[in-house]
Parts: sequence; C-alpha cells; structure tokens
Amino acid sequence: MSKINNKNLVVCLITGPSGAGKSSVAKALALKFEKSAVINADDLHKMIIGGRVKPYPWNEEVKKQLFLRAQNACTLANNFLESGYNVIIDCIVGRTQLKQFQDFFHDRKIKVFLLLPTLEALFKRFDKRGINEELRKRTQELHEKYMLRKDELNWQIIDSSNQTLEETTNQIFEELIK
Repeated sequence: MSKINNKNLVVCLITGPSGAGKSSVAKALALKFEKSAVINADDLHKMIIGGRVKPYPWNEEVKKQLFLRAQNACTLANNFLESGYNVIIDCIVGRTQLKQFQDFFHDRKIKVFLLLPTLEALFKRFDKRGINEELRKRTQELHEKYMLRKDELNWQIIDSSNQTLEETTNQIFEELIK
C-alpha cells in the first residue's frame, strides 16, 4: 500500500448530501495512510448543546454555527497536520464553507471531493436505513443545489451511485497521491 510522505501531508475534504457515503469513505480512506485523522464536522456541530440549530432553514444563527463548525474543523485539522497526520474532513459544505476551508488551507495541499450519487441511489440507501421524510426532503434539496453548482466550484465530482466503498475510496486515494 502506497503511503504519503510527511512532507506531503494532505487535507482531504469530502462533501455531498446525506447518504452519499461521506463518513464511510472518510474512514476507509484514513486507513490507507500510515498516520491519519478523520474529522466529522457534524460531531463538532453537536458540541453546541444550548442553542444548537439545524443547518436549515438558512438564517443568521445557522450561518454563525456553520462558520464556527468549519473554523473548529480547520483548527483541529491544523493541529493534526502539525503532528504529522493526514486529515480527512467529512462535512456537508456549500459555497461559503468551501471558501472558508480553502482560505484557511491556502498554504497547504487541500483536495475537495463532492460525492454525488444520483437521487435514486440516495433514496435506495435511505430505504435500507429507514430514514425519515424530513431528511429525505432535505437531501433532495441539497442534491438539487449540488447539481446546479457542481461545475462552478473547485472540487472533484464523484458519482458513487454504482461504485463500491472500496472503488470510491481507491479513486480518491489515487487522486491524493498524484
């Protein structure tokens, strides 16, 4: 298995709608490195106990909490990088948060991957998990937004609809070691 030298540590941001496989891919990808850490941005958001809001509908408090979530993910990632770990961040991002990550890591190698399976593939995954209607609706909205913006932003798009976890992970890993 190929490893990335500490001189070439990477930050890999994996984004996409719910059910796209972000968490599974992040964990599997981390195992391909000698030293790595996974940061799940949802876990950072859940650290807010009093006053935490859902990331939708959009309002000023959502904006503030998503900024804080990304800021904390960047700071934590930087701590891991300084200690010699490659970092994989699992986070649903839009244009604003993506820019926040890219600005923070402007002097580091950062690669962003948008996992964007078809809506039908996402709903099949949801059916297996018994996902509620609210999340299905939100996922459909996110999927539509990603489809509209997919070619506008600086990320690599992966349609993982018909890929296994291993195939998606290997595709990302190969891009990271280029």
